Amino acid sequence: MSQYFGKAVHVAFVVPDINTAMQRMVDSGIGPVYAMRRVRVAARHRGQRSDVLITTAFVYSGAMQYEFVEQHDHAPSAYRDYIARHPEGGMHHVAYFCDGLNAARKKVDDKFDLIQEFIGPDEVADEIYLASKNNADKADPLQVQLMLHGPMDPFFAEMERAAATWGGRNPIRNALDLLPPT
Repeated sequence: MSQYFGKAVHVAFVVPDINTAMQRMVDSGIGPVYAMRRVRVAARHRGQRSDVLITTAFVYSGAMQYEFVEQHDHAPSAYRDYIARHPEGGMHHVAYFCDGLNAARKKVDDKFDLIQEFIGPDEVADEIYLASKNNADKADPLQVQLMLHGPMDPFFAEMERAAATWGGRNPIRNALDLLPPT
């Protein structure tokens, strides 16, 4: 358990080839994998607007969720920074839910720097990445992702439910099919 943020929601890996990462999970008997392919996400990286084109995939093993991210463009981002230093990919962040991003940041503002924000149409962040100031001199500190509690709960619950009874059929699925119509 994190002393600052509570129970982790998932562990995420930035990878150079998401198809390979997804297939490795399926080949290991872990699935189904839910992918959102080539989605443009509104973001700010280190305070500057920088929308990114990514594919992200989620998979559960028991109650543990793993996320894999591949960035497809050269927009500045926390993912691009990481893969530039680790072309083979690796563990990038641990994610947590919170009830309010401002309140969560205020608790740790003296300990963490804001690296990236994912923003909605109103330009307000609904997801952020933080890095420990204690690791500021290191090339790649483990980042922390904070997401607003609530909006993604049904999305992730359905993935976890499907994984609990998965028998190997339909191993890679479209995550966007789980989102309610807008």
